[in-house]
Amino acid sequence: MRLVAIAAKFLIVAASLGNPGCKSVDRFDTGTNGAYCGELVGGSGTEGLVPDGSTKLQLALTLDTHRLGDYPGLLSSDDVASDAGASGHEGGLCPGQPLFNKASVRTIRTALYDVIASVQITPDHYQDIFTWVDSTCQGTFVSIVSLMNDGKVEVRLFKPKAATDAGAPPSESPGFGVFSLTRHDSGCGF
Repeated sequence: MRLVAIAAKFLIVAASLGNPGCKSVDRFDTGTNGAYCGELVGGSGTEGLVPDGSTKLQLALTLDTHRLGDYPGLLSSDDVASDAGASGHEGGLCPGQPLFNKASVRTIRTALYDVIASVQITPDHYQDIFTWVDSTCQGTFVSIVSLMNDGKVEVRLFKPKAATDAGAPPSESPGFGVFSLTRHDSGCGF
């Protein structure tokens, strides 16, 4: 009986991603000029995403809720500065370019047909979407885009890398970070 309940929940989630009209996610669509903007939530889990001594990294995420099942959006970051200029912090892990530059967020399609699609990270998550996103110099990241009940979006980035020694620089280390994003109708400015 439990297996039938899990399978039924899975089918509902998969159907809602393939046809967003089944689950009201339209309120999360950013339209032509909007974006979700926010920064890395600091803490011990940020190594591997920012240079040593820096915890500031901002993301801009556009969302097309009609494409949640394949290409739901574009991801950009503000870490291109080579000095502490307009962004207020030094450059990031990719010298001369941002970590993400209008990178396509791609739904992990095979995950739509797995029990993982029915995962709800916490009760305040409206929907969680497992995705891939290519950085400009650090390879492909796994990400979870979470549509929150309060209208915000969270992005969890997982940067896979081989195990490294304790003193390895962030560019060579695995990484993880959580970003809390708020909708801005005129974009994020980067």
